[in-house]
Amino acid sequence: MFSKNLLAVFALVGSAFAVCPDALRFGSLAISPEPIVLGQPVTFTANNTCAIELGYTPVYSDYTLVVPAANNSGYQPPIYFARRDGPFDNIDTFSITFDPTYYGFTTYPDSQYEVVWTTTHVGNNDSYGTTLTTGSITYAVSIAQASD
Repeated sequence: MFSKNLLAVFALVGSAFAVCPDALRFGSLAISPEPIVLGQPVTFTANNTCAIELGYTPVYSDYTLVVPAANNSGYQPPIYFARRDGPFDNIDTFSITFDPTYYGFTTYPDSQYEVVWTTTHVGNNDSYGTTLTTGSITYAVSIAQASD
Protein backbone atom coordinates (compact mmCIF):
# COMPACT_ATOMS: atom_id res chain seq x y z
CA MET A 1 0.00 0.00 0.00
CA PHE A 2 2.78 2.41 0.94
CA SER A 3 4.59 1.97 -2.36
CA LYS A 4 1.41 2.60 -4.38
CA ASN A 5 0.78 5.85 -2.50
CA LEU A 6 4.40 6.89 -2.92
CA LEU A 7 4.26 6.19 -6.65
CA ALA A 8 1.06 8.23 -6.91
CA VAL A 9 2.77 11.17 -5.18
CA PHE A 10 5.80 10.90 -7.50
CA ALA A 11 3.47 10.83 -10.50
CA LEU A 12 1.76 14.03 -9.34
CA VAL A 13 5.06 15.77 -8.63
CA GLY A 14 6.47 14.68 -11.97
CA SER A 15 3.42 15.91 -13.85
CA ALA A 16 3.67 19.32 -12.13
CA PHE A 17 7.21 19.73 -13.43
CA ALA A 18 6.22 18.54 -16.89
CA VAL A 19 3.73 21.42 -17.17
CA CYS A 20 6.53 24.02 -17.07
CA PRO A 21 9.62 22.83 -18.92
CA ASP A 22 12.91 24.60 -18.26
CA ALA A 23 12.73 26.15 -21.73
CA LEU A 24 9.89 28.37 -20.42
CA ARG A 25 11.80 29.58 -17.35
CA PHE A 26 11.69 33.16 -18.64
CA GLY A 27 8.11 32.91 -19.91
CA SER A 28 6.61 33.00 -23.38
CA LEU A 29 5.70 35.86 -25.69
CA ALA A 30 2.91 36.36 -28.23
CA ILE A 31 2.64 39.28 -30.65
CA SER A 32 -0.47 40.29 -32.59
CA PRO A 33 -0.92 41.08 -35.39
CA GLU A 34 1.84 39.34 -37.28
CA PRO A 35 3.25 40.88 -39.36
CA ILE A 36 3.55 44.11 -37.40
CA VAL A 37 2.00 46.92 -39.45
CA LEU A 38 3.76 50.23 -38.85
CA GLY A 39 1.46 52.97 -37.59
CA GLN A 40 -1.07 50.47 -36.25
CA PRO A 41 -1.37 49.10 -32.68
CA VAL A 42 0.58 45.96 -31.83
CA THR A 43 -0.34 43.89 -28.77
CA PHE A 44 2.31 42.08 -26.76
CA THR A 45 1.24 39.33 -24.37
CA ALA A 46 3.94 38.08 -22.01
CA ASN A 47 3.05 34.90 -20.16
CA ASN A 48 4.99 34.74 -16.88
CA THR A 49 3.20 31.66 -15.50
CA CYS A 50 6.10 29.21 -15.88
CA ALA A 51 8.71 31.85 -14.99
CA ILE A 52 6.96 32.45 -11.67
CA GLU A 53 6.36 28.74 -11.05
CA LEU A 54 10.02 27.91 -11.73
CA GLY A 55 11.31 30.69 -9.45
CA TYR A 56 12.21 33.33 -12.05
CA THR A 57 9.64 35.95 -11.05
CA PRO A 58 10.38 39.10 -13.10
CA VAL A 59 11.23 42.33 -11.29
CA TYR A 60 10.93 44.16 -14.60
CA SER A 61 10.89 43.38 -18.31
CA ASP A 62 12.49 45.22 -21.23
CA TYR A 63 11.38 44.99 -24.85
CA THR A 64 13.67 45.81 -27.78
CA LEU A 65 13.21 45.57 -31.55
CA VAL A 66 16.52 44.57 -33.17
CA VAL A 67 17.93 43.66 -36.55
CA PRO A 68 19.88 40.42 -36.01
CA ALA A 69 23.66 40.87 -36.24
CA ALA A 70 23.91 38.64 -39.33
CA ASN A 71 21.55 41.00 -41.21
CA ASN A 72 22.53 44.34 -39.67
CA SER A 73 24.46 46.77 -41.84
CA GLY A 74 25.91 48.31 -38.68
CA TYR A 75 23.65 51.33 -38.94
CA GLN A 76 20.50 49.88 -37.42
CA PRO A 77 20.53 50.38 -33.66
CA PRO A 78 18.13 48.50 -31.38
CA ILE A 79 14.78 50.20 -30.75
CA TYR A 80 14.04 50.07 -27.03
CA PHE A 81 10.26 50.38 -26.91
CA ALA A 82 9.01 49.31 -23.48
CA ARG A 83 9.91 48.67 -19.86
CA ARG A 84 7.33 46.98 -17.71
CA ASP A 85 7.84 47.09 -13.94
CA GLY A 86 6.68 44.28 -11.67
CA PRO A 87 5.09 42.88 -9.71
CA PHE A 88 3.58 40.92 -12.56
CA ASP A 89 0.44 38.90 -12.84
CA ASN A 90 0.88 35.68 -14.74
CA ILE A 91 -0.11 37.47 -17.95
CA ASP A 92 1.12 40.97 -18.87
CA THR A 93 -0.52 42.55 -21.93
CA PHE A 94 0.14 45.96 -23.46
CA SER A 95 -0.09 47.66 -26.85
CA ILE A 96 2.14 50.13 -28.68
CA THR A 97 2.35 51.65 -32.15
CA PHE A 98 5.64 51.84 -34.06
CA ASP A 99 6.28 55.11 -35.92
CA PRO A 100 6.23 54.37 -39.67
CA THR A 101 8.44 57.42 -40.35
CA TYR A 102 11.33 56.18 -38.17
CA TYR A 103 14.46 56.32 -40.36
CA GLY A 104 15.35 52.67 -39.73
CA PHE A 105 12.04 51.56 -41.21
CA THR A 106 12.21 53.93 -44.19
CA THR A 107 15.93 53.59 -44.98
CA TYR A 108 16.04 49.79 -44.60
CA PRO A 109 12.50 48.68 -45.51
CA ASP A 110 13.44 45.03 -46.15
CA SER A 111 15.25 44.40 -42.87
CA GLN A 112 14.50 41.37 -40.76
CA TYR A 113 13.61 42.05 -37.14
CA GLU A 114 13.41 40.30 -33.81
CA VAL A 115 11.71 41.34 -30.60
CA VAL A 116 13.99 40.63 -27.64
CA TRP A 117 12.12 40.32 -24.34
CA THR A 118 14.56 40.50 -21.43
CA THR A 119 13.33 39.78 -17.93
CA THR A 120 15.28 40.69 -14.81
CA HIS A 121 14.75 38.58 -11.73
CA VAL A 122 16.35 38.15 -8.31
CA GLY A 123 18.90 35.37 -8.08
CA ASN A 124 20.31 34.00 -4.84
CA ASN A 125 23.79 32.53 -4.67
CA ASP A 126 25.69 31.11 -1.70
CA SER A 127 28.89 32.87 -2.77
CA TYR A 128 27.53 36.25 -3.84
CA GLY A 129 24.20 36.61 -2.06
CA THR A 130 21.28 38.27 -3.80
CA THR A 131 21.87 39.61 -7.31
CA LEU A 132 19.79 40.67 -10.27
CA THR A 133 20.10 38.33 -13.25
CA THR A 134 18.54 38.44 -16.71
CA GLY A 135 17.16 36.04 -19.25
CA SER A 136 15.93 36.73 -22.76
CA ILE A 137 13.50 35.40 -25.31
CA THR A 138 13.87 36.25 -28.99
CA TYR A 139 10.81 36.37 -31.25
CA ALA A 140 11.26 36.83 -35.03
CA VAL A 141 8.77 39.30 -36.53
CA SER A 142 7.97 40.77 -39.91
CA ILE A 143 7.42 44.49 -40.36
CA ALA A 144 5.07 45.88 -43.00
CA GLN A 145 4.28 49.43 -44.06
CA ALA A 146 0.58 50.28 -43.86
CA SER A 147 -1.11 50.26 -47.24
CA ASP A 148 -2.62 53.56 -48.28
